[in-house]
Amino acid sequence: MKSTFISVFLFLAISFAGFTQSFYQYFDGADTLAWNSIFMQLDTSASNVWQIGSPQKTIFSSAATLPNAIVTDTMHFYPVNANSSFQFGIDPLWFGFGILAIQWVQKLDFDPASDGGMIEYSTDTDPEWHNVFNNPYVYNFYGYDTLNVDTISNGQVAFTGTDTNWKNVWLCFDVSWLSIGDTLMFRYTLISDDADNSKEGWMMDNFMVHTTIFHTVNEKDQQEYLLVSPNPTTGDVHITARKTDGFHIIEKMELSDMSGKVVERFGTSPTKFTINIGNHPDGIYLLKIQTNLKTETFKISLKR
Repeated sequence: MKSTFISVFLFLAISFAGFTQSFYQYFDGADTLAWNSIFMQLDTSASNVWQIGSPQKTIFSSAATLPNAIVTDTMHFYPVNANSSFQFGIDPLWFGFGILAIQWVQKLDFDPASDGGMIEYSTDTDPEWHNVFNNPYVYNFYGYDTLNVDTISNGQVAFTGTDTNWKNVWLCFDVSWLSIGDTLMFRYTLISDDADNSKEGWMMDNFMVHTTIFHTVNEKDQQEYLLVSPNPTTGDVHITARKTDGFHIIEKMELSDMSGKVVERFGTSPTKFTINIGNHPDGIYLLKIQTNLKTETFKISLKR
């Protein structure tokens, strides 16, 4: 487990029907109890720009909940050629199955499309860091202004530009696909190029981790057990299974040509997922989707 070499973790959380345990980090000391705290690990290098304290800048003039927030320096502009992170980890096993939400509020002041704030996740079984934007394993990403998301100078998608209003952001995962015992890690990184534009950076406050129904219940009821779209497709195929009250997962998928030959296999996936079949020739394919509840096959037309 990554908990053996990180100082960032969540204490035990048990979710009962009608009750959800939440974990917090408001950066204000006594208002966050140790037993339900999120523990942050800041970059310990000499080039670290992250600080927890009372912000004293022009845009970043106060925390969302006084007195403290986590910010790219409480007093100064962020430096050039920065690559500085903080991270924390959670164990989704203790939240059971369903949608896990990581929630926080933020303000931004970056040089647009040049500098930005990148968010990544990793797990024990897949320790590589993955960008959360446009990621099929991310259930949904709510609350941010799409004008403040762009590809920055390092080629990654990140928050960028300036947003002086506190935005409530939700990063949601369907945790059913994770292996038992997996630690789900999150890393928030400030990235800047070599141009100094005297910007304030990234400020966040009021972190909370919990299971949620707030956004998912507002989605349109799905009559079909599985929805597969678009069809025809140019490559991406979006798969959504109808929500259930119990454990629910896509166990495997197989893509076959019309002769019955399996041309690609996909492993364990959440029940809201995207695959890409654009590496195959144009034509008609059969996509067999097996969940823990049911198996269905769809005829897919690939046309570019």
